[in-house]
Amino acid sequence: YATKVHPILEANCFECHGGKEKLRGGFRLTSSQGLHRGGALGPAIDEANSGQSLILRMVSYEDDEHQMPPKKKLSPGEIDVLRQWVAMGAPYEPALEIAGNDPAPRSGFALSEADRKHWSYVPLAPPQPPAGGPRNPIDILLTARLEQAGLAMNGPAPADQLVRRLTYNLTGLPPTLDQVAQFEAAVKRDGLDHAVAAKVDELLASPAYGEQWARHWLDLVRYAETNGFERDNPKPEIWRYRDYVIDAFNSDLPYDRFVREQLAGDEIPQPTQQSITATGYYRLMQWDDEPADREQHLYDVLADNVQVTAETFLATTLGCARCHDHKIDPLSQRDYYSFMSFFHAVRPYTTPGTIVAWATPAERAAFEISQKARLSKAEGDLRALDGQLEDWLRQSGRLASGKQAPVIWLDDARGAGAEWKFTTTQPEDDWKETGFRPSGWSQGRSGFGTRGTPNALVGTEWKSNDIWMVSSFPLTSIPADLNLRIHHDEDVEVYLNGAEVFRAKGYLTNYATVPLGKTALDALQTGRNTVAVHCHQNKGGQYIDLSLRSGDTGFASVTDALAQGDAEFKAATTTHFGKDILKERRRMTEQIDAIRKETPGIPINAVTESAGEPAPLHIHLRGSAHALGAEVEPAFPAVLASREDSNPFPAHPVRVNREGFSSSGRRLALANWIASPSNPLTARVIVNRIWQHHFGRGIAASTNDFGKMGEVPTHPELLDYLAQRLIDSGWSIKAMQRLILTSRAACLSSAATPEGLAHDPGNSLFWRFNMRRLTAEEIRDSMLAVTGQLNLERRGGPWVFPPLPPEVTATSSHPDSAWVVSPDPLDHVRRSIYIHVKRSLRHPFLADFDQADTDSPCAVRFATTVPTQALAMLNSAFTNDQATLLGNRLRAQPGELTAKVRTALSLVSQHEPDPAELRTAAELVKRLESEGGLDEAKALDRLALMAINLNEFLYLD
Repeated sequence: YATKVHPILEANCFECHGGKEKLRGGFRLTSSQGLHRGGALGPAIDEANSGQSLILRMVSYEDDEHQMPPKKKLSPGEIDVLRQWVAMGAPYEPALEIAGNDPAPRSGFALSEADRKHWSYVPLAPPQPPAGGPRNPIDILLTARLEQAGLAMNGPAPADQLVRRLTYNLTGLPPTLDQVAQFEAAVKRDGLDHAVAAKVDELLASPAYGEQWARHWLDLVRYAETNGFERDNPKPEIWRYRDYVIDAFNSDLPYDRFVREQLAGDEIPQPTQQSITATGYYRLMQWDDEPADREQHLYDVLADNVQVTAETFLATTLGCARCHDHKIDPLSQRDYYSFMSFFHAVRPYTTPGTIVAWATPAERAAFEISQKARLSKAEGDLRALDGQLEDWLRQSGRLASGKQAPVIWLDDARGAGAEWKFTTTQPEDDWKETGFRPSGWSQGRSGFGTRGTPNALVGTEWKSNDIWMVSSFPLTSIPADLNLRIHHDEDVEVYLNGAEVFRAKGYLTNYATVPLGKTALDALQTGRNTVAVHCHQNKGGQYIDLSLRSGDTGFASVTDALAQGDAEFKAATTTHFGKDILKERRRMTEQIDAIRKETPGIPINAVTESAGEPAPLHIHLRGSAHALGAEVEPAFPAVLASREDSNPFPAHPVRVNREGFSSSGRRLALANWIASPSNPLTARVIVNRIWQHHFGRGIAASTNDFGKMGEVPTHPELLDYLAQRLIDSGWSIKAMQRLILTSRAACLSSAATPEGLAHDPGNSLFWRFNMRRLTAEEIRDSMLAVTGQLNLERRGGPWVFPPLPPEVTATSSHPDSAWVVSPDPLDHVRRSIYIHVKRSLRHPFLADFDQADTDSPCAVRFATTVPTQALAMLNSAFTNDQATLLGNRLRAQPGELTAKVRTALSLVSQHEPDPAELRTAAELVKRLESEGGLDEAKALDRLALMAINLNEFLYLD
């Protein structure tokens, strides 16, 4: 140890595994105790099998997970020294040992009572708000907290601001000037509460509502329509998932049903087209179709499913436990892989493998009747055409009609083919004799080389100057004649049972038929017959194929004629029939094949599971699919599971098999647990998200993390009250929206007050309403709306490609095909939610304004203020085109300049501008004309551009 082992360890290992402070992996290598105790990966010595000791595997560099020391592999001599040392029992020199006060490695994961009492893990405890007459319970709970802090709520926002806020928050679109005026009149006539309630109901009934709120959900599930990585291929039919989410919000699909359909829409009783489409949830991830480590990538995708499911539905950072027990939250690595096992049977993403066809039993039956009728007609047309061909073949003497029907003894590549043994190395002298048995020769099908007619299949590539081939066929009697059909390049010799029966120089461009004479017939024998071929070539071509036949040399049938016919035959058919009848026949057969391949129903990119029981899943040490630990079964995180039932998932799940879908039932068990009213997280998480999208911040600000690292709720009683109300309403999202938006809190002015800024500058207690900038999609859609271009008639359906600047598409590896602009201009002005979401080529305007990232769940979008946004708003082709269109509206406005200015400002801000604003804007137009040398038309375009750059346009309140 002192002279050989210690110098190696000291030079290469002690820096990380001998320090007096923190040890890497909790592993000390400077003492015998540390070596045997090991670290995070367990003992470093395997006393039962020293050769398999972890320390030796680490220094062996056997894979990416076993490479120590990390900077450079030890030399073979150094590794051999360590191997001998370990085989001796790894003795240390006591004087050289360095001990440390290292804590014992964690022996296991244990839950404490404090873990279970974390605020988000305990059951809902909704308060009973004190009687407040007609007051909204939200206001009662918020006011009580404000009074404790010595604060009061702001008064209501002006009616024009309030209706703009409500309309954007629920639909993502600006109200029209008429809608603003109608709301203001309703407030005066019926009072604020009644006007707001009526407006909320109107907006919730709008199709635009689902388009706005689907966007929030799509951010969470990192929705994209391509796979990412180098090729970034599109995900066929995945847009149906986007439409499913829009429809779910518009139809007020109960949230618990929404959860179940996405996680297990194929496993629920009586699945529907809607529920199958919902499982596209599992196909939204990035997918590498050519990974360096395919097995690891499969588990990376499953890890993505775990992360998205845990964060989206449960606000739980379970992904942190992939490589080790969670450092903060009471979540073990076993919890992580037990959760992953719910998804373990999911078939990996491939297309068209994950495309399923949905049809009801009635639709399936109707399809089968229609398919049978169309197939019968197409096959009848083909038989009729083949009848015409057969008649002509017979009349022209091309159809076999001799006394002996054609018999194929050895077929070529155009037919069934034959098995050949072959070599490109000079064989023994007796290679062509009947008794020769090839040893070590290769094996392939008929058709050798790189040349061939369209009907000649190339079985095995051949690139040498010579090839020797041997095959055989049996005979029970000797035929009356024998014909050779051959296609060769260049020089060829053919032997039959050792006798030469054919020799030729040069190459053929097609198959030729050669009658073989008495020599060949005399060489035949009953039993096994050997055919031996030698072909030699000097330059290019390289093709050899042949067959042996007896009987009539004409075509045996129409099928034989099509397979064997040469260029002369094809020309003769065209001459006789006056058209390319062979091309017509090919079209018919393709049509028949297409009809046979048709499947009933709508194609859906959906989840599917592998047949049979799911394979066992093991804990992955350090997250590596190649370092397996203990086996796990499906189970929920222990901190959330019932104490009475440590393994709440049945040992043998019931298999689901209906409407062509086969599944393990595991995902349904998970979905039922997540969507259960007794789950303490699910309702809390979704109402917190709804609150966030209305108030700019969740009651618990970390909307994707309800763990110990997350923010505690500022109003826990309110959060539990809303969660219970959601459950009691039948999980109705629209009912929750009504409750929130008809509260006084949702109608507050966003104006600051000295008291509020002094005591609660961050507005944690919601004494005022938070202003916000419009999202990327809202800005683009609003521009199109105020210019009158927004197409609201077309909803749903495949994604669209509006024009992009050539400078943007040029950044793609395939500029001409990466973004093919939709041919219909009306598609260019559809809502932004329908624009193609391509991971490698983002729409630049949406990206500039903080569109959600598509690689991981996005609970809260950034709201940055950066120079590129100002540049895009002032200089981009899109904004300048929209400014010109708005300018057209202004020029069409009758009246003087003041009337045109009023139109511009009111269109973008949805309120009547004050006199000072009118004067300033009118003076701008005049200065553009007098100082800038612009005519009125151009000056109005600049006014329009200025208007869509106003904060009043880009911000709410």
